[in-house]
Amino acid sequence: MTISEKQLSNFQAAVKKGLSTFWRPMPMTAVEWADEHFFLSAESSYLEGRWETLPFQVAILNSMGNDEIRVVNLMKSARVGYSQMLKAALAYMLEHKKRNQLLFQPTDAAASGFMKAHIESMIRDVPVVKALAPWYGKKHRDNTLDTKKFSNKRQLWCLGGTAAKNYREKSVDTVIYDELAAFPADVEKEGAPTFLGDRRLEGSVFGKSIRGSTPKNKHECQIERACKESGVMLHYELPCPHCGELQYFQWGGPDADFGMKFQNSDPSSVAYLCAHCGVLGTYAEWMPQQYKGIWRDRNANLATQDGMRWTTIDDRHADTPEFVSFHIWSAYSPFTDWRRLVLDWLKAKDDVGKLKTFVNTILGETWEEQGEKLDSDELYRRRENYIADIPLGGVVLTCAVDVQDDRLECEVKAWGPGEESWAVDFKILYGDLAKPDIWNELDSFLSQSYQHESGNKLPIACTCIDSGGHFTQEVYKFVKPRESRRIFAIKGVGGIGRPIVSRPSTSNKAKIKLFAVGTDTSKELVIAHLQIQEHGSGYYHYPINSKFDEEFFKQLTAEERRTRYLKGHAVLEWIKIRKRNEAFDLEVYNLAAREILNPNYAALAEHLKVVENPSPKPKPKPRRRFKMKGF
Repeated sequence: MTISEKQLSNFQAAVKKGLSTFWRPMPMTAVEWADEHFFLSAESSYLEGRWETLPFQVAILNSMGNDEIRVVNLMKSARVGYSQMLKAALAYMLEHKKRNQLLFQPTDAAASGFMKAHIESMIRDVPVVKALAPWYGKKHRDNTLDTKKFSNKRQLWCLGGTAAKNYREKSVDTVIYDELAAFPADVEKEGAPTFLGDRRLEGSVFGKSIRGSTPKNKHECQIERACKESGVMLHYELPCPHCGELQYFQWGGPDADFGMKFQNSDPSSVAYLCAHCGVLGTYAEWMPQQYKGIWRDRNANLATQDGMRWTTIDDRHADTPEFVSFHIWSAYSPFTDWRRLVLDWLKAKDDVGKLKTFVNTILGETWEEQGEKLDSDELYRRRENYIADIPLGGVVLTCAVDVQDDRLECEVKAWGPGEESWAVDFKILYGDLAKPDIWNELDSFLSQSYQHESGNKLPIACTCIDSGGHFTQEVYKFVKPRESRRIFAIKGVGGIGRPIVSRPSTSNKAKIKLFAVGTDTSKELVIAHLQIQEHGSGYYHYPINSKFDEEFFKQLTAEERRTRYLKGHAVLEWIKIRKRNEAFDLEVYNLAAREILNPNYAALAEHLKVVENPSPKPKPKPRRRFKMKGF
């Protein structure tokens, strides 16, 4: 049978088209793909041209592309190439793995800026990605400022992380959070950004969450929290050029036994002091060692060189972890000389604001604000035995009630001369706060009396119930008929210099007396009282019993006052260093109750005096009766 060349050509074309659905590219790691296809754009990089993965970047970039790893966290300094790694990973998963992706920036404006400066220039300069974007440079419905739709039927969204609506109605394979530490901790009261964003991965076979950021304040930083949750924190360890022992770079500080060292504030003398052999190595000696480096987490007994093969510390096979975190800082970067690090340190060491910037952006570590700290264990150890419910020095009782979603927490305190105080009782009432049962139980609790060491019994003289957050109307309904018993609603108001308690206002629906409590002032005073070490004026006493347990004292020390530097100005703020702080709030509310009561301690003490041998009172003389006589 004869067949023309045109028929043969058409036949070949038809067969090729039919078989094309079965074609798959040769599998490549993210690093292999980036080294072959990725290019750096002039608008977003100090260098322009073909990408070459640095030794410390290999495991990070491969982990971003490794389908067995579901979460990758990177706590970093500046100048380590994170943005370029992010774009390379994004392009790799778009072109090679054909994944839908969602990239979050801290704000909508940042998302728009990133799309213009980074994504669009990446599409232009990476040929294999540009081939998927026939609309590039044109006004097209598939080419918008927040969404790019590609010819391989994949999409890329770039959105701000402050709006809850941006976390809805999208199903993707990869979610990326750039500068996670700058995101709001709670997105419009709907939850943490990573929790909301990672929900978009449900249904994806190879769901991937990538989080990277320069850290911020300790205990508050979201990238720090994400790294702790992963359970694996990897550092890039290099062999010492002198002894060969592996270690990761640390700043160390002037008095440390290892780390960066220099003489007489001379940056040119900087060298790294090995933690094992104690020999100083120069920048030129240490940098070539990066090619022999290995990422390790000694606590998790995990190591990798390339993010694909994972081992134990002693080089035995290990399963690929689902969650990993990396820490990298400027000392590893070929774009930053060690002399520059020393110069930055010398400029920052005497200025707290600059020092914070150095720690965050050069060391890639969280900054711990200097705060007034209390030791919960010390407060727990100094508890005392009371002879009676109320020791002799306490002459009047107040009560504080903290309102939570499922419970009421109550603390009763006795106050005496010099504002010395004794914790008397603590109770948690559990129940549905929308129903009357728990409020009736609270009424019974507030109606009881306590045994005084003098033999008398004392009732609660004044009670403050927090109405600022939970079940406000229920609190108003409870206190309204009980104001004659000095049971009042309060609401905390922040701000430096506010009085402990302001005059009550009745500008509310229930027309009750609502007292505003200056929380900053009150917290400062409570901390000052707790720091007093000797019995006497201002001292806070606590009894030895099961009600005042270790958890109570951990809550009592759950906040600290820190000095922040915002735009160069020192600002004092109260920061929660622990989730639960009800005990601390109760002390604040009791302080408010004492302030409202304004007791006369001397008169109350006189009333409670015990006379040991009272002399019998004389019998009253009989009254003479006069008979009225008429005129």
